[in-house]
Amino acid sequence: MAQWRLRVTASDGELEAHTDVRVNLKDANDNAPYFPTLTTHATVSENIPLGSSVARVSATDHDDPQEGDNAKVTYSLEKNAIDETSGSPIFAIDSHSGLITTALCCLDREKTQRYAVQVVATDGGGLKGTGTVVVDVQDVNDVPPRFSRPEWTLDVSESLTPDQVLATLTVVDQDVTNDFAFRVVPGSGRGWQMFRVDGREGGLAGGDLVAVEPLDYEDPDHRRGFHFRVQVTDLGEDGWSQRNHVSETRVRLNLVDENDNDPVFSRDLTHLSLPEDTPRGALLATFTALDPDGGGEGSVWYSIAEESDPRRQFRVDEGGAVRLVGGLDRETAAAHTVLVWAVDKGTPPRTATATLTMNVTDVNDNPPYLAEPQEVQVTENSEPQVVARVKLGDPDDWRQGHGPPFTIALDPKAPPHIAGSVRVTLDKRGDDGRGVGVVWTTTALDREERRALLVPLVVADAGWPSLSATVTLTVHVADLNDNPMSPAAKTVTVHTLQRQGAAVPLGRVYVRDPDDWDAASKTYTWRRPQSGFYLDPATGRLTMAASTPDGSYDLEFLVSDSSQGQEDIQASVTVHVQSLTRSEVVTATPLTIAADTNTVVREEPHGGPSILTRLMAAVRAWVGKGGGSVRPVSIQPLHSHTSTATATDTAPATRIWISSVGVTNFDHILLYHKQELSEAIGVAISDVGRVACEEGSEEKSRAAVRGAARCVGGCWVALSDMFSVVDANTSAVVGPGVVVGSGCSCLAAAPHHDTQCTQNTCLNGGRCIPTASGTKCICPHGTWGSRCKVLVRHFDGGGGGDSSGGGWAWVPPIPPCAEVHISLEVLTGSWEATLLYSGASGGATPQGPISDQLLLQLRQGRPHLLLDLGGGPVTLALNASYSLADNTWHRIDLIWKDELVELVVDLCSGGSTEAPPTTSPQPAHNHTSTPTQSPAHTCRGAARLPKAARVLNTGGVLQVGGLTRPSAAHAPTPDDAPHLRGCVRNLRVNGQLVDLGEGVLSRASSPGCPAADCLTAGIHCGLHARCEGSPGSLRCECEPGWAGPGCDTATTPTTFLPNSYIKLALSFTPLAYTTSITLRFRTWRRRGELVVLSSQHGRDSWSVQLVRGRLCAVLQFHTQPQSLLCLARATLTDGRWHHLQATRYGSSMVLAVDDGDGDLYNATVQTEGPGLLQVDKQEGVHVAGSPDFLDITAFKIRNDYLDGCMDDLRISGRSVPLPPMVNSTAWGQASAFKGVERGCNAPSACTNVSCEPPFSCVDTWRSYHCGCGEGSVLSDSRAACEDEDECAWQPCLSGGTCFNTQPGYVCACPAGFSGQHCHLPDVGETSLKLPLGVLVTIVVWCTFLILLVCAFLLHQHHRRAALRKSLADVKGGTVDCKGQGSPPPNHTPNLLELQIQKPPRANGQPAWVKNINIADVDVLQVDGSSLPCSLEERGDGCVVITASPSRRKRSVQSVNGKKRRPSVVSQDDLRNYRYEGEGSSPGSLSSCLESCSGSGKFLGGFREVAQMVES
Repeated sequence: MAQWRLRVTASDGELEAHTDVRVNLKDANDNAPYFPTLTTHATVSENIPLGSSVARVSATDHDDPQEGDNAKVTYSLEKNAIDETSGSPIFAIDSHSGLITTALCCLDREKTQRYAVQVVATDGGGLKGTGTVVVDVQDVNDVPPRFSRPEWTLDVSESLTPDQVLATLTVVDQDVTNDFAFRVVPGSGRGWQMFRVDGREGGLAGGDLVAVEPLDYEDPDHRRGFHFRVQVTDLGEDGWSQRNHVSETRVRLNLVDENDNDPVFSRDLTHLSLPEDTPRGALLATFTALDPDGGGEGSVWYSIAEESDPRRQFRVDEGGAVRLVGGLDRETAAAHTVLVWAVDKGTPPRTATATLTMNVTDVNDNPPYLAEPQEVQVTENSEPQVVARVKLGDPDDWRQGHGPPFTIALDPKAPPHIAGSVRVTLDKRGDDGRGVGVVWTTTALDREERRALLVPLVVADAGWPSLSATVTLTVHVADLNDNPMSPAAKTVTVHTLQRQGAAVPLGRVYVRDPDDWDAASKTYTWRRPQSGFYLDPATGRLTMAASTPDGSYDLEFLVSDSSQGQEDIQASVTVHVQSLTRSEVVTATPLTIAADTNTVVREEPHGGPSILTRLMAAVRAWVGKGGGSVRPVSIQPLHSHTSTATATDTAPATRIWISSVGVTNFDHILLYHKQELSEAIGVAISDVGRVACEEGSEEKSRAAVRGAARCVGGCWVALSDMFSVVDANTSAVVGPGVVVGSGCSCLAAAPHHDTQCTQNTCLNGGRCIPTASGTKCICPHGTWGSRCKVLVRHFDGGGGGDSSGGGWAWVPPIPPCAEVHISLEVLTGSWEATLLYSGASGGATPQGPISDQLLLQLRQGRPHLLLDLGGGPVTLALNASYSLADNTWHRIDLIWKDELVELVVDLCSGGSTEAPPTTSPQPAHNHTSTPTQSPAHTCRGAARLPKAARVLNTGGVLQVGGLTRPSAAHAPTPDDAPHLRGCVRNLRVNGQLVDLGEGVLSRASSPGCPAADCLTAGIHCGLHARCEGSPGSLRCECEPGWAGPGCDTATTPTTFLPNSYIKLALSFTPLAYTTSITLRFRTWRRRGELVVLSSQHGRDSWSVQLVRGRLCAVLQFHTQPQSLLCLARATLTDGRWHHLQATRYGSSMVLAVDDGDGDLYNATVQTEGPGLLQVDKQEGVHVAGSPDFLDITAFKIRNDYLDGCMDDLRISGRSVPLPPMVNSTAWGQASAFKGVERGCNAPSACTNVSCEPPFSCVDTWRSYHCGCGEGSVLSDSRAACEDEDECAWQPCLSGGTCFNTQPGYVCACPAGFSGQHCHLPDVGETSLKLPLGVLVTIVVWCTFLILLVCAFLLHQHHRRAALRKSLADVKGGTVDCKGQGSPPPNHTPNLLELQIQKPPRANGQPAWVKNINIADVDVLQVDGSSLPCSLEERGDGCVVITASPSRRKRSVQSVNGKKRRPSVVSQDDLRNYRYEGEGSSPGSLSSCLESCSGSGKFLGGFREVAQMVES
């Protein structure tokens, strides 16, 4: 309120008076002007003239406008926009009205789209208020468009359909109000009328080139290519007249041939009629096909559809000629329909089919056979009688007379006992006139003499010429109880698991009795009962308690036969019990022999050893030292077709399961010596280490999977609840039952997680330690991974034509899988070498007419593959652009699946996949690497497999480095397969690393590779580094988590909080074709991006991330679908540290974690696709997620990797920083990061957690569990936790001594070994680790000094006399060591001899055992005119250096009557000297040199030598 009006009243009690008072409030300037709207938005068009109005602003001031100038507001621009060209302000404001206008002509939106100016309002009193005016510049279409390229060269596939985008012709136009229109200039070139350009949706700057007619490379006009001009305008279809708004580009389009045409046969149907005796090799027909692709010059190859030729009777050659390779048989197939395929060499290949039909006519090529009966029975001692009326059959065509009437007669060559007891007659009218043979007995038969008669019958048909054969009728003689029994003894060998359960069967009590059908008339009783054994009185069957201890038991029985009137006949049984473990049974090796089970265990008639005994003796002899653990655990009879060997219906066979505890690769040893074992036992051995899955049912398979089982040759093998009993009267063998089921032929091997330590848990001398989470292996030096595998092996080559002289090694066979991926690395200088072989050699028996095989070789230094999966051989030969025989590591990948086999070298990287990273960062700063990708046709070969060929089923081992003992006619000979001289490493079969260690059966081969060993090359990598590279380029690379020149500095991890990320800028350019990412990570989270490498604008990217708890590598090219490679069965989000290594070769990827074995490894080999990824060095590397900015400051992390840690990140082998601990390295720097912390710490997870006693909370990094903690176990009483004696595990290798601590243990290592478990060999050291050049310099100088000393010694007797005289002259003088001395004597010597005094012996040993004496005498040259103190001026601080004739003692003399003191000997010098200064001794040679200052100096360069020795 600016004014008040008051009335004042005065009163004396009776009268009043009034007056009015007016109060005017004078205004003070106490309110500053302000803008009601702090930000004012205005929009103007670009190109407006000078002085154009932009906006008007108005400020408010609450002061009194009538009071002076308090409310008078003026306007000004405090922060104006400045034109960069002229430096002039862009806007102006009227100080009174607040109108903002343009101060320059023609705003340009393409230069600046928005301006922000600050306006100030000032009142008359000087108070100010500010506001902001934001000016948006509207676009005017004033910039002409232009194509981003003056000419476009396009390679377009002919398979693209009309209206499909062939390419996008990008346009550059900074305007935003464009109305783009495109056209192909009529008549501008060949084929212009076949194309058009469409504007992109949304008005984007670019046009899509499409074809309006189909493109066909096979059209000659199209094959020549197209060229034409394309124009663009930004003014719409009406803008073509505005030439300044029209741009033009030229397009050159070349068609790329696609495999879009099937081959065409000149004739696709042929019919033939052939007799079944057509000779093999006969030409049946020729089918010729051409491929229209490639201009009609495409080549084709021919094959026969497997389903049309199941017996593989036909074969087609490269020219389409179909020949007969297997015999025809009308009785098997009277007609054939053969499908001949013509397959082109495109990708994917296309196929055409021709048909060959054949009728097979009959030839009388089959004799009659015995139709019925085949076996008959006659009772012994019976009268002569007719025992059979035999009918015959014949598979030939009877309509052509190739059958009945038949003739039948007894074979004239029948044995005498047959001819004398059997007669055969022919009944021509029998069987409807076909003829029947009548078989008679002519005398009574005796079963005890012969249990059966095999009657040979000669039969013939009525064909021309007639065919005859000999068939056998079996006459069984039925038993009568006509013989008494007599006492007998029996031996039973029992292998038991010592488990609770059903009683163990032992067979029957045996008494000698020629009759064998009289069991019902016998009764059995104990003579002396034995605890733990049970007898069935009616059957004589004997059983034993399952818990019977090991040992021998003698049992006696009495047997009675009521029909013979015999009673209490004695029978004794000796039982030998041996216990087994479950692992012994499950890991036993199967061996199949061609004999029935009774024959195997029965002793020879004259007391000789049984086949089983001879077999075990021979096996133990071949095994050697470990033979004591070899024993049979189970014996099983095999019926017809249960063996993998070819069997007839009457061929008996027995499978023996042999245990071999502690013998590595026992099955390989048996297979290698199979022939010798067969000769030793006199029976053929058909299979070793193989079983047939057909005998296992699905129920058996499920039982196998539930229990302890292993996969043998594609079949589950497990224990059963039954027992195997082989009873051969006088002897019997009892063992646990082993069941064989199907279903594991190609199951990926499960992770090796033993709950208990077994003989196979740790390999190559590794020590197994049980832990709470399973088992752990302590591995010796030179082994790898969780099971101590050896991954590299050396082969000596040689052999020539003698297979036994060359190097080779056997490893487990390739699994019978439809999809197989084998990879290996080879280092050799041999141009001809065998790398891998699996087939009919080394003891494997070929099954069927054609045997599967795999042979991978080097021929002329290039890979060559022969693969036969049963459908015929397929050959691949790579014409690589470089030789693999260059003593450099090269990788070879062999893959077959989906009827396609591929062979890839070095993942098409153009050279060894082990290219070392650049050691110096300098060349990388200004260097742009070019890709080294090889052409696909030189690094990859592919071939189609026959449709029925899916599984490699050789049954033999995989031979590495060479062949041994070929045993089949079609197996390669040693001349065709020379042995490898070189090394093989990282052999993988379906992701599993193959152990190449000491347990491998081999010859002229050993673990390791001396040519690629750093120690052999004189390079010591240290404790935390490993040797990498090839000969000539060996290097040490730090293990994960270690850095520094000696790899002795632990790296510092980084913790990532929520919404965190790191952006890196690289100082080098990663190769576009090959990139690698290695790091360590630790997390519980199931999702998040670890590292992503991307090109500019993120069009192409390669990343490593966690996807639903699985680690995946994701490759994305903008022209291809996303490619994903994951470790599907590895659990890595467990809070533990894991080491990740991901490598990309073009479109191929390799992903490995930790030891990279089994489930921790996966790879995809893809040679098609773009392959090149140009990483954006400045913006294309993100760690732990990628930020998506919402505005200037706000952002959201995509694929956030939170609550996790990372460490030791390397890109392409180069260490890059992980802030905040390290913000830059020589290879990159952190350009931006947020939400990261140093270290990998986490808050305690045990806060407020209580555990039931005696357990306590154990923190496991962001998680916890209740337990006893590290180094403690639950006591036997389960009432307390006590210290665990880890030394009971014997964790110290190499003879180290274990000392138990709380918690843990300590290993005291013997001489020559070091490391936590004494697993590292010490490297020999010298006392002086000097370079060779320095050592040579020292020797030269020492020689020079010795020569000088010898010269001085010749004159010593003259010099000593002068020295003694000088000392006598100055004996009574004084010395002022501060420089005030008398003149020097007349006879001051210029040479003083320094004697070397050896320190005293320590413990009877020389004290200089680690020092090297350079010379025996050192000479100091002194300028007599400049001695630091003269001999006449000796004082407290001066020393007299005397020459002692004895050269053994030396002393310091004090000249002022002070006590003499002996010198203090320095223990770190090569020599000991005496110096002035309180009797102190120098600590090094350098201190000696410093004390001998002034003009004194060492002759002959001794100062330099001493300094080098000290350093």
